[in-house]
Amino acid sequence: MLSQQPQPRRKRFIPKYEVEGVFKVVLGEETQSQIEMVVGTHVNAQYPWKEVNKSKILETIDIGGELSEFHSLKQQIEVYDSETVFMGYIADESNDVDEFYVCLTKDARDHCKQQSDKFIRRQEKKLEKAVQKKPRPWKSFGSEVEIKGLVPINTRPLMEMEVKAKFPTVYQPDKFRIRDTSSVRDGYIELTPYRQKFNNVFKRRIDCGSQAAPAKINREAQTELRYPQNMWTQSIADALSQVDDVEAGGDTGQTSPTKNKEESSEEDEAETKQAPDEVGLAAYRAALKRMRRPSYIKMINNFVTKKCEEMDTIVELNTVMDMYCNDYPNLIVQKTTDIYNSMIFEEYVCFTDVRAKDKYIASAVFHPMWSGIVAICYADGSPSVMKTISTRQDPIQRAVYGMNPVMIWSHIDSLIPKLYLESPREVKVLSFCPFDENILVGGLINGQVVIWDITNRLDNVEKIEVLSETREKYRIAMNAHMGWMKNIRDDSVVQSTALSNLMTSHYGSVTAIKWLSPNFNITATGKFEVNEKEKKTFMFLSGSDDGNILIWSLSVQNISQFDAKKIKKSKRVPKRPSGLLVDVSPYKILDRNLQPLYKLILGVAGQPEILPVQSFGLNAPIINYIHTPRNTGSGRKYFTCKIVPQTEADINTIVYSGSQHGEIRRVQWEGHEFNTGEVVNSEYCDIKFSCTLHDGIITCTQKNPFISGITVTVGGKIFAIWSDNLMQRPLFWKKRPYRLTDATWSLYKPSLLFLTTYEGELETWDLLIRSDQPISIQTLSGNMLTGVSLHTLPLAKNIIGVSDVNGSFRMFLVPPIFMIENPTYKSRMENMMSRELKVMTSFIEWQDKWMKNNPHILLEMKRKEGALLAEKEEEKKRLREEEQNKLEEEAEARRLAKLKVVGPEERWQKIIQKLIERTIAVKKRINRAELIEHEKPLRELEAQRLEKERRMLEIMKNQKTIFNDTVAILFPEAIKKKEKVKKSLLSDDKQSLKREYLEDYENLKSFAHKMVKENPYKIPFSWEATIAEGKERRQALNAHEDFIKMHKKRIEEDGTESIVMLSQNKADESNASEEIDKQMDDISSVLVE
Repeated sequence: MLSQQPQPRRKRFIPKYEVEGVFKVVLGEETQSQIEMVVGTHVNAQYPWKEVNKSKILETIDIGGELSEFHSLKQQIEVYDSETVFMGYIADESNDVDEFYVCLTKDARDHCKQQSDKFIRRQEKKLEKAVQKKPRPWKSFGSEVEIKGLVPINTRPLMEMEVKAKFPTVYQPDKFRIRDTSSVRDGYIELTPYRQKFNNVFKRRIDCGSQAAPAKINREAQTELRYPQNMWTQSIADALSQVDDVEAGGDTGQTSPTKNKEESSEEDEAETKQAPDEVGLAAYRAALKRMRRPSYIKMINNFVTKKCEEMDTIVELNTVMDMYCNDYPNLIVQKTTDIYNSMIFEEYVCFTDVRAKDKYIASAVFHPMWSGIVAICYADGSPSVMKTISTRQDPIQRAVYGMNPVMIWSHIDSLIPKLYLESPREVKVLSFCPFDENILVGGLINGQVVIWDITNRLDNVEKIEVLSETREKYRIAMNAHMGWMKNIRDDSVVQSTALSNLMTSHYGSVTAIKWLSPNFNITATGKFEVNEKEKKTFMFLSGSDDGNILIWSLSVQNISQFDAKKIKKSKRVPKRPSGLLVDVSPYKILDRNLQPLYKLILGVAGQPEILPVQSFGLNAPIINYIHTPRNTGSGRKYFTCKIVPQTEADINTIVYSGSQHGEIRRVQWEGHEFNTGEVVNSEYCDIKFSCTLHDGIITCTQKNPFISGITVTVGGKIFAIWSDNLMQRPLFWKKRPYRLTDATWSLYKPSLLFLTTYEGELETWDLLIRSDQPISIQTLSGNMLTGVSLHTLPLAKNIIGVSDVNGSFRMFLVPPIFMIENPTYKSRMENMMSRELKVMTSFIEWQDKWMKNNPHILLEMKRKEGALLAEKEEEKKRLREEEQNKLEEEAEARRLAKLKVVGPEERWQKIIQKLIERTIAVKKRINRAELIEHEKPLRELEAQRLEKERRMLEIMKNQKTIFNDTVAILFPEAIKKKEKVKKSLLSDDKQSLKREYLEDYENLKSFAHKMVKENPYKIPFSWEATIAEGKERRQALNAHEDFIKMHKKRIEEDGTESIVMLSQNKADESNASEEIDKQMDDISSVLVE
């Protein structure tokens, strides 16, 4: 039997675009952005074709001239009669430039569209075939016999049953009834949105077509337009013809023929030019001479002055609203979408791992030099989560058997982390070195600092090993014979490089890590120094809940001091092979030897009280990142750092530290002039001020990346902005209706701030636009968000990452409107902060001065506060005594209850007594029921006696109240209360006070006049700032710019139609000019009279 011949392979479809009318053009990045044809954003290899506006291409030709890439195709583009040009991207990786197809004929456009659609359909079908496998017919190899043998078969005999039923069965269908939905409860159901509210636009008018309709008639009026137009004309000569009137003045007489030729449409050029109307021109010249009279000019000026306010209101209304725009077509079809109109964060990728189950994200930081790389550490608790635990977990068991996951993720792969970093204890905070791409520092729960060196680790994981077929077979055969061997090599697992010395580390868990600029150096005595040009340091600060801030150094000098230390050499291997020393980190020598250089104690000397630091703010190093391409095939961008040099003037030792109790302290340190002899020199910081503004743990303290003198803090429901030039109080603070968890400054605009909330929302604040409420609120999660972090590298589409309470880290694309950079933003933010600072300082000065001038009011306020505190203390003391007496009574009652315990002897006596009573009753033949009946009157008398005694006791208890009520009834004047005299803070002698005020009035008046004269109020005004602010406000308000342009285009078309109609009706124009002359004569005669 012959085998079945395989079907011939289908030929590969290659689209043919190079036909007549298709041209090739090489475009740069600037031209691509101008025509909206950027590779990777608007077009790509899968969808390479797109319609481009012809006007944008012509605009690039006008701007670039002969240097434009489209200059060689200018003639063909102008002849092409379509409004859009069909262009396609040529995906060729061998070329270093971006090449495009341009279709400049309709046949070429239709052919390329057909070829492109056919190619896309084939690619989609090919992808579908690769994903969805086609089932093939079953080929039996005898396994079905074994499967059938395993299937249980019921071998019981069947039971015979006889069922009797009425036949035939009559089925009666249900009858439908008419149900009034208005008369029943569930007639209508309203489906309301759960989380989002949609503002619906209700259409009030419906256009219906009718068969019998009147004929359409177009009527034009000379002095009234069909639609109100936002345009003005200078003279009637524009409607009559092109006139070279030298006497006219203004723009009319200076109109060049070339300009008129450019502004005229193609239809106007096709028409034949007609001779001007001499009668109309003569009337126009006569009217112009009359209008130049002083009386007429005065009348016009008065009219304009009178209507100026009304005109301003109309112009302002027209700039904000379009009253003559039909919104319904615009709601259905939107031709273009403005990317700057949206403030919505689009979700990009989410990271979740099963090893982090039932854990929170303690810290998440992006890599400062590699795009899309983020390091995340997971912990059992988070500072922003209030977790209640019924049973305390054993710390020893948790440290020995618990997992301490620290993972490095990449945005390319969201399922599996790239690296898994090992740690001996739970990691609470992470921080990448901003000027060394391979160093990652973490803070542990036991106070130690851990260092990971990830040099070549990520490349080893992503590297694809290419083996020949022979080597691959050999490796498979070797692994088959070595199944007993355990594979201990895993490139994705990274062990910790170095751990700090436990004796000199923190006593509590590390909560924050900040890096110091490499231009500065801190000595062992705490002194700041500026490094030499070539010398750079690796120093960072760590804060802990033990109330200390430690300064660490990873510089080469620190490493060299341990090189001389004697290391025990192995007798078996005199020297390690070179292959084992390839990935050995130079920081390995610091393991268990790393010690802090200096210790800052956030407390007061001699007092045991400490500040449990949760976060602190320090000036970040100034570094510029430069894109450096690498051919790694990983799909991410690499950057190198350029350290900006700094001087002694840039040294700033101001530190804002936030505690776990909601207290914020501003501290500074100076250092020692000599070595104190301690293992780690320490210093009590100089506390400039302490403020308890926040109502919860301060989870974030961050300096502004643009303005170093501004710091934001977040704690509880309050976030505040502090200035280095203002003490004791914040420059600006706001309380939200829900708890805030984290915050971060934007890297593009100094006034932009992102906040995460307990409700799962991301708030965006722009202090330059408004400071009373956020400009955008978006719900990102149904649960609480625990943190937010920004991607630090400049990308076309930047990323913001948020972590939620479920242990997931989600990345979102930042809207383009939040990525706009403008040099004026920084100056405007500084001016705003200086203005607020000036207002705050002036208020503080006035308040202090008023307090000094009115000491008696201050004393009265202190007296009242003291009296109120004394009353509160007395009330607390009374409540405390009552509680103590109550406890003593309960203890006494419990003691007496214990004394009443019946022992065995007492129980025996009770049993004997009951037995005697029963024996006597039997012998004397006493009926118990009759005895109870005879005792009933006696019991009633006893009950009445007890009720009288109870009433008498109640009357005796309320005798004081009864006496007061009786006196109030008989003698009401005796109990009338005296009216309380309201205490006044002013003195009793009002006449002397009035005389004193009158005497001081003249002095105050002269002082005030002198102050106003010496300090005139000058309004700082700048056209640049006003224009920039107006553009920004217009960009935020008028998002639908295309609709406004469409409205303007329609007005221009209507205006040209009206001009054409006026030029055609010459007879009407002559009559109108005569009427105008008569009106002018009447007006002039009236003015003369």
